[in-house]
Amino acid sequence: MTEDMQVIDDAIKRTLIKMNRYSDAANTVLLMIAAHESMGGKYRKQINGPALGVFQIEPDTHDSIWDNCDSITRLANKCGFTRDVRKLATNEDYSVFVARCYLLMDVNPLPTGIDAMASYCKSYWNRTGKASPSAYMADYIRYVIRS
Repeated sequence: MTEDMQVIDDAIKRTLIKMNRYSDAANTVLLMIAAHESMGGKYRKQINGPALGVFQIEPDTHDSIWDNCDSITRLANKCGFTRDVRKLATNEDYSVFVARCYLLMDVNPLPTGIDAMASYCKSYWNRTGKASPSAYMADYIRYVIRS
């Protein structure tokens, strides 16, 4: 795992435990998303767009998660977070928190198995984007497994 991804992994574990939402599946899916969306932790701001943080969450999506996730207020209080889109670019724990809340909004359970997780990343996280399951898989292998 690269140094940047180790920092992200630590934030994922720390935040998910604080949220009482840790699972190996959640950890792996979030690592896979971060590896792909931020090129292994390199980008905290989209080059030609509004997305922020290692999960590349757009401000409108951030606001929609806060407005529509049934458990976000309770979890935010538990973790000491307040709504602030600017924190996506500067606070890894906050980015993890928002990303995990988005995943909690899916009625389906997180998949098991790397191939299924890569497909999930495309179909749920990046539904209208250009990414493919193979791109999520390749970046996960590149930044998490091989480094």
